[in-house]
Amino acid sequence: MVISVIVQAGLGLIVFAIGRWGYGNAEALVHVRPSDDDRERRVRVARRGAAACQVAGALLALTNLLLLF
Repeated sequence: MVISVIVQAGLGLIVFAIGRWGYGNAEALVHVRPSDDDRERRVRVARRGAAACQVAGALLALTNLLLLF
């Protein structure tokens, strides 16, 4: 049981790190199109998804660490 909690906490940290990376690189991840009027909206959507990833990763890691103790 301890191993599974540690592995799930590690997965939570990985998901959090991916969200942090995505939030910081949202501008570079959204493609530039020649006639692009809504690029800023798509960047906001990418950042919102990255923030959700951070929250999910933090919750996964914290709840599994709480189950450990």
